[in-house]
Amino acid sequence: MISLVARALLIVPSLIAGWFVSEDDVAYWVVAFAIALVFIILTIAFELYVHPLLTRGRKA
Repeated sequence: MISLVARALLIVPSLIAGWFVSEDDVAYWVVAFAIALVFIILTIAFELYVHPLLTRGRKA
């Protein structure tokens, strides 16, 4: 079950890593994991900083 969730979360980063690293390379999943961490950090930063700024003007 956990491996299914992990694979679902790494679909997009693995596609992006496939553009830069060969799938046969040992570092493929390391690069995919690094890209996934960047996505997670960007999502958290968006929710903490950008989203409140965008919704501040909409409150009436």
